[in-house]
Amino acid sequence: MKTNIFRPKNLFMIFLGNTTMALGIVMFVLPNELMTGGTTGLSLIINHYLHLPIVFVFIFNCIMFLLGALILGFDFALTTLISTFYYPIALGFFQNIPSLSTITDDRMLSSIFGGLFIGFSLGIVIRCGASTGGMDIPPLILNKKFGLPVSVMLYVFDFLILIGQALFCDKEAILYGILLVMTYTIVLDKILVIGQAQTQVKIISQ
Repeated sequence: MKTNIFRPKNLFMIFLGNTTMALGIVMFVLPNELMTGGTTGLSLIINHYLHLPIVFVFIFNCIMFLLGALILGFDFALTTLISTFYYPIALGFFQNIPSLSTITDDRMLSSIFGGLFIGFSLGIVIRCGASTGGMDIPPLILNKKFGLPVSVMLYVFDFLILIGQALFCDKEAILYGILLVMTYTIVLDKILVIGQAQTQVKIISQ
């Protein structure tokens, strides 16, 4: 997925994806304390077992960023930097709007709609050749090196992270977390294959 960071369309989609991600997190994930994968979930595991400070998230993101820049290229690094700096700003902005966090207290609805928002945002950002950073980067590297599907690898990593949290967290929250991860990986997969669908026709005759 080669991209040019200076194309206005790509920049717009990266900003839109990060805005949508922040909105979904504020409206559905944070208010209902849903478990999820990614760097955040990994940091909870590291902190629980190794008692390392939350700065681990920053260190891990830096390592992933350098690895992505080395393997996926300079354009990827630049577009990922946009996500790295813009996403926290968008998240902070939406957190200051109280009405956004009171949409629903139903964890099932929040898992589904949170997954829709996250899957959509990841999909359009990755289609531009960028990422939102952190645990998005290993699946992109595996896709480039071995052709493994991004959505499948993202699901595998996030599922393993959820299993790690299941050892010390509320079990019901983990079930909702699995539903959240499954929803956004399915949506992500659908977004990534838009425009690539093919139809096979078999004709059997004499």
